[in-house]
Amino acid sequence: MTVTRGSGESQRPAMEDAEGSRRPVLVVGVDGSAAAVAALEWALEQAQLSGARVVALAVSEPPPVLAGDLGIVGGVMVPQLIEDEEMAAVAEQWLTDAIAALPVGTVRAVERHVVHGDAATVLLDAARDADLLVLGNHGRGALASAVLGSVAQRCAHHVVCPLVLIPAPKTSQTAGDS
Repeated sequence: MTVTRGSGESQRPAMEDAEGSRRPVLVVGVDGSAAAVAALEWALEQAQLSGARVVALAVSEPPPVLAGDLGIVGGVMVPQLIEDEEMAAVAEQWLTDAIAALPVGTVRAVERHVVHGDAATVLLDAARDADLLVLGNHGRGALASAVLGSVAQRCAHHVVCPLVLIPAPKTSQTAGDS
């Protein structure tokens, strides 16, 4: 687990519960990975200890703009990618699967949201009003992160609240991921 402090002071509005007292808010990024499930589980454990609200956020990223029915992605001609509605359904399924994968007895009071946009931008916007941003860390090497981009890395550089990175469970990593 990695914990970092945000780069600026957050201007958090008061998030009050029914009794009028402020409850901390933990935002968790969910992307269909085992690391995201581990992050959600960790956030729920923290919420049990602190009384925080957990907001699970899956991001439906827009597909790249392609000309006609074919486009070039990574130097390869590919057919038109899935539509926004299909991607939103995939993101919703990520949330459903992540919650279903939690251990029995884990509190499942999770606010679920699917938001369309760039993953890092959406997470950073949500974290602006949060007390903590929790993300799964896929543990890619430096080269893969540089080529593919890293949402966690972008968030670490721009987040205004504390950030916790939860590594993928050892059982989900392949032999080459160490």
